Amino acid sequence: MKTNSILLTVASAALLAGCSTLDAINPFDKTEADIRAEQGEVAGEDQRISILELSETLTVVTPISPDQIVLPEPYVNADWPQVGGNVQHVVQHTAATGPLDKAWSVDIGEGSGRKGRIMAPPVIANGTIFTVDAAYNVRAFDEATGDRKWEFKVEAVQRESTREGKTSFIDRIRDPLTFADGDGSDKEGVGGGVAFADGTVYVASGLGKMVALNADTGALIWARQTRVPLNSAPTVHNGRVFVISDDNELFALNSNSGEVLWSYQGIIETASMLTSPAPAVVDDVILAPFSSGELVALRVQNGGVLWQDSLSSTARLTPLASLNDIAGGPAVADGYVVTTAQSGVMTAFDLRTGQRVWSIPAGSLTIPLIAGDVVFTVTTSGQVAAISKLDGTILWLQQLENYKNAKKRKERTVWTGPLLAGNRLIVASSRGGVVMLDPRSGDIVKEMDVKSPVFVPPVISNETVYLLTDDAKLIALK
Repeated sequence: MKTNSILLTVASAALLAGCSTLDAINPFDKTEADIRAEQGEVAGEDQRISILELSETLTVVTPISPDQIVLPEPYVNADWPQVGGNVQHVVQHTAATGPLDKAWSVDIGEGSGRKGRIMAPPVIANGTIFTVDAAYNVRAFDEATGDRKWEFKVEAVQRESTREGKTSFIDRIRDPLTFADGDGSDKEGVGGGVAFADGTVYVASGLGKMVALNADTGALIWARQTRVPLNSAPTVHNGRVFVISDDNELFALNSNSGEVLWSYQGIIETASMLTSPAPAVVDDVILAPFSSGELVALRVQNGGVLWQDSLSSTARLTPLASLNDIAGGPAVADGYVVTTAQSGVMTAFDLRTGQRVWSIPAGSLTIPLIAGDVVFTVTTSGQVAAISKLDGTILWLQQLENYKNAKKRKERTVWTGPLLAGNRLIVASSRGGVVMLDPRSGDIVKEMDVKSPVFVPPVISNETVYLLTDDAKLIALK
């Protein structure tokens, strides 16, 4: 079975605490027969059904001409400070005037393996790219040259060991973010991510550590240890850091001290996809995606619930479709909240009321891309789709490679993205392929091979696209 950076875990909090290694399981290669066999049941060859075989695919009802799709004018974005580009997870249409050929690459550290996975997209601010490798080593690179500026080993942090004089691990009774018995450094885990705000880099780790670093020097400002892994990348907004744990608890921390301001406990799932979704924030509302399929809107100030809904597939269930994770997180624009569950549903909500505006059978592992009145996504079935933000109408579809062996339907290809840059819609795959499409027609305009799997979405800054491969190579395309 091909190793994949998307892992399936059962009772993940207990599993990560007790296992000696992490099995790299590709859920897209797994069949119902495989799962039955693990449970002591054996199916015949004619019963082997792909885990996504029964997933619904999209269709275009009424074809439209490319000139009917109106996109915002491209602009040069100087930074990509958080997952999704900003706290709303909407960057619209960025500029990229060059051919987007490989300019340089650099090794960011340890690649994916049995003990850890690369899951955190890089973030960019003030001319510096910040990355997290599979061992939770944070590194800062010059955006123009790829030269390394500093590095910091998150899992080497111990209690009372800050470099700037502040308490590292606050050890108080009933503090939900204190790991009372040891520092958790002997565990293995995946998840987490990185964010930048106000001169500080915030890193959440799948081993339960949350750290704040000086962005210029890498010096430790504060650190916290949780009882369970941190599953999401952090989102930073107006003095608060929001992060979601593996057992679906949302924490709001003071960004200056790490103090817990409030928390919200979602429904605990015993099975989930190990991805790194991040909450979205707009004004005074935070939208938290959980592995249960819950999307909850809460008040930023106190965690009061405004509304909530649950995304689940209405299609015939498969082992994967029964996992309702909102794996990519929501995107928010013009009063619309658009999000997908990997089980097979994309839904648009009214931001203020939580009422559903539309819903379509489109599962995805990534944040939807909103550009004007169009939503772009790449589905778990390998379809790149343009969708009306207003009513969910499918505008165009492009089917990409779905299997390495299409005839035998073996070794499913996983796609990530998209990114809209310079009138090109960019996606990357677990086979190392990068595909650029015309965003108005869906036609493929360029393909390239970066020779290594890509599972995290591409990012862009100053007209340069950055890819982070599974073997820890940061590649710049100009």
